[in-house]
Amino acid sequence: MPVSSFINLSNAEQSQLKGLVRKVLDDVVNNKLLRLPSPPQSLLLAAPGACFVTLYIGQQLRGCIGTYSAEQPLWQNVCRYCYYSACEDRRFAPITESELAQIRFEISILSDLVEMQNKGEQSLLQQLQLGKDGLLLKDNAHSAIFLPSVWHSFTTAAEFLQALKRKGGWASHYWSPDIKLYKFTTFVINGENNIVLPA
Repeated sequence: MPVSSFINLSNAEQSQLKGLVRKVLDDVVNNKLLRLPSPPQSLLLAAPGACFVTLYIGQQLRGCIGTYSAEQPLWQNVCRYCYYSACEDRRFAPITESELAQIRFEISILSDLVEMQNKGEQSLLQQLQLGKDGLLLKDNAHSAIFLPSVWHSFTTAAEFLQALKRKGGWASHYWSPDIKLYKFTTFVINGENNIVLPA
């Protein structure tokens, strides 16, 4: 089955994904587990798709986990990584009932990864499109990925790349011809968790 053509998701399909996130968040608080909802009927949502789910309270990050692998159906990945972001992001405690109504979320659906030639760090910096490109770095021992949404934290491509290298365990000024480079874009679906829990 081909990878999901995320650019073609209809408003109804986007709404279905937002509804799945809300169901997963509700289960997180009420049952402390992940139960996959009934699968949507959309063929695009059933196609393999890579995604990240990012949770916020106000402007503060509350969790972000995802995958650049498109081996599983998109809707299942959205559910799984919503759960992981809510419960298993090591930077945060699991979300609580009191936080649930405040949560807003972003579903970032990844395009195919495009491998770039490693012609050196300066060449990479010149090719990156600020605010548009996500970037994955990999070598035998390390890997790290930044979504395009991370650009808002930086003013230059050099800062973006140095922070990504630190995230992956490399020194900020390290470079090697063995690093593999992949760029991608994302289609972002924004939503709010408007579940009202019973008193």
